[in-house]
Amino acid sequence: MARTYKSRIMGWDWDGIVSDTRLDAVAHVNALTDYPSNDERCGEGCGDDGHVGSYYLGTVMALTPSGKFYMPWTTNQTADDVERDQRWFEALEAVASKHGGYVESGDGDPTDLYFMRYWPTPERND
Repeated sequence: MARTYKSRIMGWDWDGIVSDTRLDAVAHVNALTDYPSNDERCGEGCGDDGHVGSYYLGTVMALTPSGKFYMPWTTNQTADDVERDQRWFEALEAVASKHGGYVESGDGDPTDLYFMRYWPTPERND
């Protein structure tokens, strides 16, 4: 089961996903360069030595095998659903790590999943 999930996830366009996280990180750097007051909006993904770029993967409901988002009071999940979803998340994290990143839930909507990757700030030759 885990190999199947990993194989499917590896089939995603990871070169494009990784590239888009770099573009997102560069956009943060450019926004700070052009508008220094944006520094407060950057949050924990920013620093003098680099920025975190993100890429929206989709929702838990669209990506996971069960299509369910679990809350502590949820009663509609089965042991099989929980097991399959856990294996799927482990496969996703392994693939994300292989590509130098990690997965996070959305701040505004915890059902959203993002691939995140840290990019060092390139040296400037002013």
